Amino acid sequence: MSVLERATTGKQTRSRKITIYGGQGDGKSTIASKFPNSIFLATEDGTANIDCTRVSLESAIDTLQAANECATSDFQTIVLDSADWFEKLIEQALREENFKTDYGKGAIEIDRRFGKLLDQFDACIEAGKTVVIICHQEIRKAEDVAGNTWDQIKPKLSKRVCERLLEWSDIVLHMKREDFIRTEEGEFGRKKGIATTTGRRILCSDSHPSFIAKTRYELPAIMDASDNETITLLLGE
Repeated sequence: MSVLERATTGKQTRSRKITIYGGQGDGKSTIASKFPNSIFLATEDGTANIDCTRVSLESAIDTLQAANECATSDFQTIVLDSADWFEKLIEQALREENFKTDYGKGAIEIDRRFGKLLDQFDACIEAGKTVVIICHQEIRKAEDVAGNTWDQIKPKLSKRVCERLLEWSDIVLHMKREDFIRTEEGEFGRKKGIATTTGRRILCSDSHPSFIAKTRYELPAIMDASDNETITLLLGE
């Protein structure tokens, strides 16, 4: 039998790898708690006011073990809360091991160990579970091939880890409050823009010069984070 004879046609159904990042208090953990039968792998204390199942993790090795156990558990959704605090746990482990981090070796090792966690999450995906990774945001300089630079919001991770997570994820959502600029008349007939918000929390799936986002599926560019239909869309149901 030739290799091409094994070709298949049509869409393939698979559980999804979802990353949600945004500012503090924007509701990332809240929307993650709405996914079916979820467990939070809590590397930080951000779910105290949320009715959810959680396991508090104080080391990188405990996080890896918890993710490994999740693959054979009854939970349908595995939530890492959060990726940037897990990276801090890796850094803590390197210090405790007296790992030599000079000449970029630290960044390479952090990326490698973060990749181990994603490998565990891949096992969860193969077991039919959804994986949701929560991350905080930061503003970094972006640059195009022409040398133009601008500010862009990205997940708050080291460069290597951020690139790995963005590539691994099927869906990367930037969560923010819906805002707009209102124009008013200022002094001497000058117009001025005033930033304001509707207060609605939204999830953005299309990348924009001001923030990173992506999706491998057909999703609305903007989704209401408080709408239960959004969870259905993200799950592909």
